[in-house]
Amino acid sequence: IFAQPYLGTLADRFRSPRKVSLVALFITVVMNIIFIFSHQLIILLITSASILALFNAVTPLTDRIGVSSPYDFGKIRLWGSVGYAVSAQLCGLVYDAIAPVSIFILFGTITVLICILRVNDPEVVQAETKVEYSSKEAYKSLFKNKQYIIFLLISFFFWGACTANFTYISVFIKSVGGTASMVGTYQLFATLFEVPAILATDFIIKKFSYKHIMLFACFMSIVNFVWYATLPNPNLIVAVFVFKGLSTILFTMITVRLIMEIVEDKYVSTAFGLQATVGRGIGAAVVQLIGGKLIDSFSTMTPFYLFLSVLIVTALALSLTFKEKRA
Repeated sequence: IFAQPYLGTLADRFRSPRKVSLVALFITVVMNIIFIFSHQLIILLITSASILALFNAVTPLTDRIGVSSPYDFGKIRLWGSVGYAVSAQLCGLVYDAIAPVSIFILFGTITVLICILRVNDPEVVQAETKVEYSSKEAYKSLFKNKQYIIFLLISFFFWGACTANFTYISVFIKSVGGTASMVGTYQLFATLFEVPAILATDFIIKKFSYKHIMLFACFMSIVNFVWYATLPNPNLIVAVFVFKGLSTILFTMITVRLIMEIVEDKYVSTAFGLQATVGRGIGAAVVQLIGGKLIDSFSTMTPFYLFLSVLIVTALALSLTFKEKRA
């Protein structure tokens, strides 16, 4: 919750998401090494928290670099989905075949470090009179930006609901008679479906406004959660992975572009980090807490998914009020 906006602020202050990412990932490598060899709970908690915080905070910065590159962001971003699917399968095999600690070998993080060393920082349009970056002025500017505030609220409700679904989908599938392998199949298919969805997003974004894409993503999530509220057969749950993959990837793909449009260029990294904090941090934490209590309080998961549906309807209603500069 705190790392994402803080690293975004540092990236804007030093005008270098690349350098901030490199430092954060280097610290992640050190923390990972400590984690591997530690046997004390407090050390495990501190190192794992640091790893997750820094690595998640780097994601918005790398997206910022990707969108500002001369290449289609969709073609860049699809490798994230491919990497996730392959890594998840590979880690499972390594975990079973060698040892649990083997999945913490640092090839992945070190590869990311090497790749970031090879890319350039986004070019920032400089004012004629150079003005020092001020985090106070940055947040003051962002909180005066009505469209950005609306988008923060949309992110809170959308990502809060979608993250809670991701967290509890295994509980849901098992509650209606599914198996652990069905949970794995759902996640695998949903992730692999992101690949063609990502490839299509560059075309979609050129044809439709960000507002209409947000509305469509919300609509797909509503259909998904209302369907789950009926407690269908577990095979039918797995079969609708397309709704999860398409709605979340469309929202993800427009986020950084939309923020770059409605926020001053010098504050983009700060704005992106704050958006990630509000949506995937605070929103996810609040909705998962309430969702968990709903699941514990009722004998079925219908109230839980109706609750998520209401949240997405709220996000859809807010999307209707959103105004963008792009035609």
